[in-house]
Amino acid sequence: MNSPTNKPASAKPAGAPAPQKAKPGQADNKIKTLKIVSKIASLVILPGFALYSLFTGKKKRGLKHHFGWVPVSNKQPGQKLVWVHALSLGEVNGAAPVLKILREKRPNILIALSVTTDAGYDAAQRMVPFADYIFFHPLDSWPFITRALDRLKPDLYVLTDTGFWPSMLMNLKERRIPPMVFNGRISEKSQARYKRVANMVRPLLQSFAVICMQSERGRTTIQNLGAPPNRVRIVGDTKFDALQVSPEPERLRIRDRLKIPRDGQVFVVGSTHEGEEKICVDAYMKLRRKFPKLSMVLAPRRLERVEEIAKFLQKENVKFVLRSKIDPKSNPMANIVLLDSLGELSKVYGIADVAFVGRSLVAPGGGHNLLEPVVQGKPVLHGPYIENNQKIASELKAQGLATQVADDQTMYATVRNLLLHEDQLPKIREKANNYIQSKRGSALEIAKYIVAILK
Repeated sequence: MNSPTNKPASAKPAGAPAPQKAKPGQADNKIKTLKIVSKIASLVILPGFALYSLFTGKKKRGLKHHFGWVPVSNKQPGQKLVWVHALSLGEVNGAAPVLKILREKRPNILIALSVTTDAGYDAAQRMVPFADYIFFHPLDSWPFITRALDRLKPDLYVLTDTGFWPSMLMNLKERRIPPMVFNGRISEKSQARYKRVANMVRPLLQSFAVICMQSERGRTTIQNLGAPPNRVRIVGDTKFDALQVSPEPERLRIRDRLKIPRDGQVFVVGSTHEGEEKICVDAYMKLRRKFPKLSMVLAPRRLERVEEIAKFLQKENVKFVLRSKIDPKSNPMANIVLLDSLGELSKVYGIADVAFVGRSLVAPGGGHNLLEPVVQGKPVLHGPYIENNQKIASELKAQGLATQVADDQTMYATVRNLLLHEDQLPKIREKANNYIQSKRGSALEIAKYIVAILK
């Protein structure tokens, strides 16, 4: 990996500094206040959250986990347990290569992986089946966190990305359990929010053993917020290590399963949110006039929106087929395939000629993973609202791998240009491969930090 770091390449990762006992005074008063407020709040949160889950059906899976009834660890004397929290699908994707290395290199270390969303939970089961415990992270209320820590007894708590939970971090500090961050990044919006509560954020940041950021900007930002400079590292993004290229035989099988002609072109539109499907479909319908063999695979970010999108397509008299309703005996034809399956999109990008990644066309956006199509060697489009992926988007643009579009007209023009110049696609594949290879290696670095801290 060619990302800069704070240490010579041959140096071992720095372990956690010896935990210091909190000095009595203001910090202790804050903890006491937080305990009291959390305990009172939990009396409302528990029944309120349970009723919300019961009536809406949301957060129903692993409901007891949210209140701290996580699995009980079976740690043996002297055995270590690392608790890794990965918010959702993207964070699980980044954690998976780290945990795989950790399991291979240190099989005796117990691995507990928590998530927040259903998509994250499904991804954890699929991508990290070797984890000893997989569960939903408890709500950040002192009684729930206390119960979870009592049951798991972790030796290290690891956050993927920079989301800081006061009750958890203060509870860890009391127990002298070091926390750690990797794949750290802070958006401008989050930075402004943290600055408003700087007096609370600063002591939380100072409790971390190591904070591994993705970029120089991230390091500067988190140090300005109060993180000790000697504990901040630049170690890139482990998501690069998780990326896998689909081989050609598998790409052909995917085309056949989706009944897309082998000689037709494909526009894959992934991870869309409300308002984006209309823009993409309008662009596709214009493209079909120029490229009659062009197929489109449309994959909303959330499966619960499939019915809504299907009704929109029917209303607009746009022909489509649900992935789950494809007749295996039917003949291939250029069409819109509405993907209503989990865990398939990353491989479907492999059959694309051009891809678009959503949550970027409509404000507030934020952006989703641009790397999944790029690792397959595909040019990728995105909208203007990509705050969460600005660094990678800028790098991809500089490499000629990504293009920003704003509406159906600019999307139509960009895709049209790419499809008319298919002879350039092999060069794009080569650039994409070189870019991805240059960024790999962060997962091994992070695994070394985890082992060093546990020692």
